[in-house]
Amino acid sequence: MKQYLGVLAAFVVSTLTACGGTAPAEAPEPLGQESSALVSCSTACSTGPSLSCWGNSCSASNNNYVQCDGVYQYCPTTPPPAIDCSWSSEACVNLLDTGCMTPGSRRKCCIGDEPFGNCQCTTNHVWTCTVPDEDP
Repeated sequence: MKQYLGVLAAFVVSTLTACGGTAPAEAPEPLGQESSALVSCSTACSTGPSLSCWGNSCSASNNNYVQCDGVYQYCPTTPPPAIDCSWSSEACVNLLDTGCMTPGSRRKCCIGDEPFGNCQCTTNHVWTCTVPDEDP
């Protein structure tokens, strides 16, 4: 495309010069500058948390993998172990605002004695979780 525009510009300049016009001043093109935007991809995994990544290029297949810049993350092949609600560390209120590794990842948590809660890792690397309503 740049070659085509260069040929077209040369033709216009030579035509203007031949007809008595003056050649326009060309602005130099900055060297070595390239712009690119990051893209993100994510996939749902039936056997575990969703997967996501950022990169210059990406692709994903639900319940299979996510790939960014040639690096693949695969969904686990076995479901995660059931959580034990007898441990206080599994309570949603105790996980809330604690550290996590992978933004976008999800995990179950306990509300009372039941594993009905969910947590998601935020971009600030802390868990945000469903918590039980407080009594008025």
